[in-house]
Amino acid sequence: MKDSIRPNFINTIIYFYISIFIFLLLYTFYRAEIIHGGNQLLYYYKYYLIFIFFIILWFLILFFLNKKNKSILIIIASTLFFLLYFYETINFYSPTLLKISFIKSLNKEALKKSQLGEKSKQDIINELKTSKGLDVVPTIFPKIFLKKNIIDSSDKNIFPLGGVSNTTTVFCKEGKEYSIYMSDRYGFNNPDNEWNNNEIVWLLIGDSFAQGSCVKQYENFAGQIRLITKESAISLGMSGNGPLIELASLKEYGYKKKPKIVLWFYFERNDLDDLRFEKHNSFLLQYLNKDFSQNLYEKQKVIDKKLKQHIQIAESKLEQETTETDEYKDKFLSIKKIIRLQIVRDKMALDRGLDYGIDPLFKKIMIDAKKFVNQWNGELYFIYLPDKERYSNNKIKDDKYLNRSKIINIIKKLNIPIIDIHKEFFIKEKDPVSFFAYRIFGHYSPDGYHEISKVIIKKIKEERLNN
Repeated sequence: MKDSIRPNFINTIIYFYISIFIFLLLYTFYRAEIIHGGNQLLYYYKYYLIFIFFIILWFLILFFLNKKNKSILIIIASTLFFLLYFYETINFYSPTLLKISFIKSLNKEALKKSQLGEKSKQDIINELKTSKGLDVVPTIFPKIFLKKNIIDSSDKNIFPLGGVSNTTTVFCKEGKEYSIYMSDRYGFNNPDNEWNNNEIVWLLIGDSFAQGSCVKQYENFAGQIRLITKESAISLGMSGNGPLIELASLKEYGYKKKPKIVLWFYFERNDLDDLRFEKHNSFLLQYLNKDFSQNLYEKQKVIDKKLKQHIQIAESKLEQETTETDEYKDKFLSIKKIIRLQIVRDKMALDRGLDYGIDPLFKKIMIDAKKFVNQWNGELYFIYLPDKERYSNNKIKDDKYLNRSKIINIIKKLNIPIIDIHKEFFIKEKDPVSFFAYRIFGHYSPDGYHEISKVIIKKIKEERLNN
């Protein structure tokens, strides 16, 4: 009886492994042919070969090996399977635990003084409202309006590109405390009096890096440029912005001041991903038309009203959704990454060929931006910002990583001057990670913003002298 059961059990396990690899093969086909339309064969062929190999292997084991050899191979395979996921789990959670431990150490004194634990952004907002009587808002990023039905019918023709104007704004935290700034008259992270200048020398376009996450206002790029050059500088950067929203910001607010120098900050990690979502918004696509404008310059009262309504709605849902939903999402994403063996695949360089390609829209946007700035004889500079993972995951010399070489080649062919921060700064440093916030977070430390600002100013001065 035992002899009859055991072979069936062994075969069941083998069929289980075969089923897994068949599923993975079908999933690979789905990703390669349906999601990516057959354009990523150079990347996916590795997975095709791996999964087909293991399907054939397990079929051969099933039909041609005896019970003893089958058992040995199942034990070996199961052990390797366990070790892979053990390695993945340990390596995945180690940095996370390090970050948690670090944050707790930063807030040790505060925790001693308060039994409430670490304060959330909403806690800070409520505290400033009640103790100091301030009008306080969280940062609201333009990307939230990419979601369907978030713009109500009364103002559906308004797509805000800034935040609430002239208001204390709680931004973000990568360290001991939240960065808080007084927004300017259009809701951006600048001293309001910068807009009083008849002539703006520097205009910054970009995402959270251009906005200045998560440092004080005078520590960000625009603040450092003002400090070093003694010239006027305005940032239109907002977290989550991609190339299309950045073009929109340039056209809405840049033309009025006709700055001499426009710095277009490109962050290699997610700018192309942001564009993938932005391009599906028909309203934003209108900015590719020469004469389109929302005239946001004249509509700040309407914008403020809209944004404050959104904040009120968000605050009313906060207690119900934020903690539980976000926690659930974080756990789900963590489990998903572990199941995918993301770290193991990275170590084995299986993803090195991953290339989503450069959307032709990116080139079109940059052409449009250059023409727009040239209207008033301004100069457009493309600032290439590398991701922290490039230095912590040994990608420092990999120009294919995150489409770096392709992006740089596109910009060069458009005759847009490039200031490559990877080449001009980080690669020259012995410890590049030290210029990121506490060596843990993805944005720069105050020293990072300062040193990179110096590089930008120096390169532009050299460029202008040579011309």
